[in-house]
Amino acid sequence: MAGKGNPKKGGEQKREKLLVAAIDFGSTYSGYAFSFKNDFQTNPLKIYTNNWSSEQSGGISYKAPTTVLLNPDQTFHSFGYEAEDKYAELTEAEEHEGWYYFSRFKMKLMNALDISKDQTGSDRLFTELKRDMEIEDMDGKKMPYMTIIAHAIRYLKEHLLKQLKEKNLLGTITADGIFWVITVPAIWTDSAKQFTREAAIEAGIYDDQLMLAYEPEAAALYCRLLPIDKFESGGEHQELVLRTFERGKKFMVIDLGGGTVDIALQETTEDGKMKTIYKVCGGKWGGTNVDECFLHFINNLLGPEVIKSLKNECRSEYLEFLRTFEFKKRTMDVDSSVRVVLKVPAGFLDDLWENYGTTLPDKIKASPHNGAISFVRDKLSFEHSFFKSFFQKSVDDIISHIRNIFEDKCCRDLTGIVMVGGFADSAIVNFAIKNAFPERKFIIPLDAGLAVVKGAVLYGHDPDVICSRICRYTYGEDICEPFDKSIHPESKSTIIEGRKMCADIFQKFFTVGQIVSLGEVKEISSSMSFVDEFRKQGRYRPMHLRVFVSDRESPMYIDDVGCRQLGVIEVRCNDGVWPERVYINTKMEIAGTEIKVTSKMHTGEEVTATFDFL
Repeated sequence: MAGKGNPKKGGEQKREKLLVAAIDFGSTYSGYAFSFKNDFQTNPLKIYTNNWSSEQSGGISYKAPTTVLLNPDQTFHSFGYEAEDKYAELTEAEEHEGWYYFSRFKMKLMNALDISKDQTGSDRLFTELKRDMEIEDMDGKKMPYMTIIAHAIRYLKEHLLKQLKEKNLLGTITADGIFWVITVPAIWTDSAKQFTREAAIEAGIYDDQLMLAYEPEAAALYCRLLPIDKFESGGEHQELVLRTFERGKKFMVIDLGGGTVDIALQETTEDGKMKTIYKVCGGKWGGTNVDECFLHFINNLLGPEVIKSLKNECRSEYLEFLRTFEFKKRTMDVDSSVRVVLKVPAGFLDDLWENYGTTLPDKIKASPHNGAISFVRDKLSFEHSFFKSFFQKSVDDIISHIRNIFEDKCCRDLTGIVMVGGFADSAIVNFAIKNAFPERKFIIPLDAGLAVVKGAVLYGHDPDVICSRICRYTYGEDICEPFDKSIHPESKSTIIEGRKMCADIFQKFFTVGQIVSLGEVKEISSSMSFVDEFRKQGRYRPMHLRVFVSDRESPMYIDDVGCRQLGVIEVRCNDGVWPERVYINTKMEIAGTEIKVTSKMHTGEEVTATFDFL
């Protein structure tokens, strides 16, 4: 649900989806795709995308870097390659001071407060998301985090609309006929999803013209429609593709993204829809994990003070060095006989000598990796196995998680495993995963990096195609019940209207692992009396219902280990004043990509209900 007081609510009418546009807001790269209603009905794979180009590299790609550049006055300047090229120009001229450069900022949304299990079985907590939280740019200057995400979404939205107009594709379609879909990792928390929605609203997308799509589900929707010649070649492989998406068949989708890896298990139903058969899972094991390992190595090789100096004194060359690494990371082959070479900027060598009185060859000789790496002329040369080690942590985490999933009984009759996402283009990654499970059959589409955004377009046209999902948590509310000394601890006792009651009872709505169908709701009832003089002032205030989650099936109290407050349902009377006695019936639906709540009074009159996670 969108946040409270949303000024950009587009209205309650049902809008016709004449065009569906999907934005793939990625950790490292972002892009968009769109299709028209008529095309979807006759040829659903007729989906348009955009090509992006960089003046610096001269290359063309189907996505742009998730990079935002702001002017010194904090107004928006550019996004993607344009932002990278402009900032490189500024740094070369040493005119970048005061500008705001944000790159790869999506991953902070992964740090939303969450309760999950690490590999030791212990609870793991992350930092809580807040609407007013800030994010630092490359130099540590702060800006509101939601504003930066809104800049990225707004740019992609306006770029898409500009392309439509320039190519005369809109025809008679107005803004009311365009429906927007934003992709999110299926493992994101409700607070991270709400944060994304509110950023999109700030970017100018109306609340009722927007939905979120889970990335692995979207990819599956796209892949199941692809002809067999759009996958890896081979007769046996083509037969596997046909079998994987047959009705009644089960398959796994592994979305290998820049920041996250999402894993979903799907089954095609007899009526051609898709249902989730295992709760979504994954982690921060994407391509940025490889970057972190590489930067950790460089930091140890040269020292943190040297790296800080290089970032400040050789900013443009430092960024170019990272871009070169990114290219090598994406194109590295599995052939172990080929060394990997990175060009070292001259400014690095000059700075090392002038400020620290040392050379790169001296640093290498003093390191424990001498031999595995070497410096020849202006090139840093890596043994293939050593460069490959930067991938190891990410690959190990992915494989370990997949292996744990395979232990579940629902995986015994999987037909195939679909690998998608930009990280799936890495020969190192997909070879390692295939090699770890030689008995399994893998399918990789030729345009693996576009599967999510194109699938999101399909999902936007027909969101009911996903008919059921699996509860990620146990959901419930806190209630009081009559105190029973044989069950309840005295510390939970309280007196309510003269009766001894037990507080903080976790009353369950849905159970972790439970199958929930689209449209399935849970009714939550609450009542309030405003007869007493003390309570009369409350007739003008909204009611609040706290909702809790747990990773355990049957928690007893809301403060048990593994429990946390998910958010608050706020119910407001439409005319501003509650009756003296009121009974509220609230319905909660969790089967969609976002939780929905609706409320009515006992009189049948609808009241406004919003679910706030932030």
